[in-house]
Amino acid sequence: MKAFVKHGTQPGQVAVTEVSRPAPGPGEVLIKVSGCGICGSDLHAFNNDPGYEFVTPPVILGHEFSGVVVETGPGVDPGKVGDHVTAVAIQGCLKCPTCLAGGSHLCPDRQVIGLHFDGAMAGFVVTKADQLLSLPSNLDLNLAPLVEPVSVALHALRRTVIRPGDKVVVSGPGPIGLLCAGLAKLHGARVLLLGMNRDAKVRLPAAQRLGLETAIVEGESPEELVRSTFGEGMADLFIEASGAAPALKSGFNLVRRGGTILIVALYNSELTWFPSPSVRNELSILLSYASTRPDYEQAINLMANQAMDFSVLAQHFPLEKAEEAFREALGGQLLKPVLVV
Repeated sequence: MKAFVKHGTQPGQVAVTEVSRPAPGPGEVLIKVSGCGICGSDLHAFNNDPGYEFVTPPVILGHEFSGVVVETGPGVDPGKVGDHVTAVAIQGCLKCPTCLAGGSHLCPDRQVIGLHFDGAMAGFVVTKADQLLSLPSNLDLNLAPLVEPVSVALHALRRTVIRPGDKVVVSGPGPIGLLCAGLAKLHGARVLLLGMNRDAKVRLPAAQRLGLETAIVEGESPEELVRSTFGEGMADLFIEASGAAPALKSGFNLVRRGGTILIVALYNSELTWFPSPSVRNELSILLSYASTRPDYEQAINLMANQAMDFSVLAQHFPLEKAEEAFREALGGQLLKPVLVV
């Protein structure tokens, strides 16, 4: 089968390669992949960024996927063959106190499909049967790879409370930022999505098609942009989804006293921050990482019920053009590239 393989530790050492088709072991299933999204984590692995040294080549990338079960291993119900499925990307042991308390994404022994072991940018992928989630027949398998990023945005918003009429600023119109903004709007919030000049071609127009207010922050005062959108008051909630440390730093000035900062991005650099003004304003600072099975289940339900036009996010590429899709994504020219197998 063809697979997109990270075969070295230098940036960009990846290629579409012929590899052996895997076989499911005990407790596992073999899935014929329909589509696999390119995530920010995949881009970090592609570049071998700091924090991704644990990714040991050769490894097939990809954890945002959908497909059809075609074979089951020992101990798995053969009736699963033919099921439309996705899988939890960050897989905990499901036995430790953290997992049993509902925090499988925080398990000390967690592993990520496509980073710790072979993933789904390939014709077939093997995964544990207990990590599967069934997909309804009315959910397009080429759109279903978005279940994982939708679940991440849902998990982030569960960290706080959004009330109708709340003022929400989201920094970063990538997939997670756009989803956080769209879902906050579904909660009844007034939302402003901030981007950069490079986002004007693809990402901000996509946000506008979802009915979101947008602004380019480059060369502008973020505070003035917020005031001109919401009036004199600052935001109730600032969501940082860009992964840019300066954007996070600016967010502390964009929320009202008693407001909330919600961080859902990962970063490549440190932040120098003087906390006293935030202490005096009694800001709440929340952090959100990944998602768990209940978040996936809610994401599947929202997508199946077309709660918003999720298709706006996706751009499809054949697997053979995976490297091209990665490079365009790194240049900010795509929103959510999905490799179609």
